[in-house]
Amino acid sequence: MSRLSPQNPHTKQHPLPLGIAVYQLAGGLIGLGLCLKMIPALQNPSASTWVGIFAAAVLYIFSILCGFLLFRQTRLAFNLSLANQILQAFSFSMSGLTYNFVAGLKVGVGIDFLESWLFKFRLSLSSFSFSFGAGAGVAFVTVNVLALVLVYLLERSKDRLYA
Repeated sequence: MSRLSPQNPHTKQHPLPLGIAVYQLAGGLIGLGLCLKMIPALQNPSASTWVGIFAAAVLYIFSILCGFLLFRQTRLAFNLSLANQILQAFSFSMSGLTYNFVAGLKVGVGIDFLESWLFKFRLSLSSFSFSFGAGAGVAFVTVNVLALVLVYLLERSKDRLYA
C-alpha cells in the first residue's frame, strides 16, 4: 500500500499536527504580545534588557513560523516544530546562568536546589527569561512535561506520514 505525500493536494490532513500547529501559533502570539506589552512599562532599559527582549521576540516568532509551516505537514515543518518544542522542554538556573522559554503552556516538574531539595510543580503561560552572570540566586531544573509530550506526538505523526 503506498502513501500519498503530504505535498499532494488530495492527501488528507492529519488532525493532531493541525492541533499542534494552532497551539504553536497561539503560544507564539501570546508570548510576542506579552513582550510588546512589556516595552512601554520599561524605565531606562539597559542594552542587555533590549537583547533579552529581542531574543524572546525571535523565539516567539519562531514558534509562530513553526505553527504556520506545520499546517502544510512537510518534513521541514515537523523538524522545526520538534526544535521549537525541545527549546521549551527544559529550563534551569545554575551558577548565574538562567534559561526559560515557553510559547504556550508550561506544565513543569522540577527541583529547586536549596539546603534540601525541594520538588516543585510549575504551571505558566508563555514566558521567557535568560540571564548570564546574574547573582547566584536559587538553582533549579524544570522539565516541561507538555513540551516532551508534544515532541513525542510530533515524532509519531512524522513517522506515520513519512514511513
